[in-house]
Amino acid sequence: MTAAERLQAEKERLLAATGFYVPPYRMANLMKAAAKIMDIVIKADTNICYEECRFIMAIVNAAIPNAADQTEESEHDDER
Repeated sequence: MTAAERLQAEKERLLAATGFYVPPYRMANLMKAAAKIMDIVIKADTNICYEECRFIMAIVNAAIPNAADQTEESEHDDER
């Protein structure tokens, strides 16, 4: 089995199990973004405990649907 065939088999297995697939190059970019976020939180001017880190991530997580909705609305406005 070639490397391309292994990647295709992995893609199909993950799609069946989770319903989505993130290619390796995209996952590397996502991990870089996560590392930047952690770097910002860790190197904050004040000491931040784990509970405050969870609070920060909850704020970000709550903001994502709003940002996605605004992006979709602007795309629809562009189409008009």
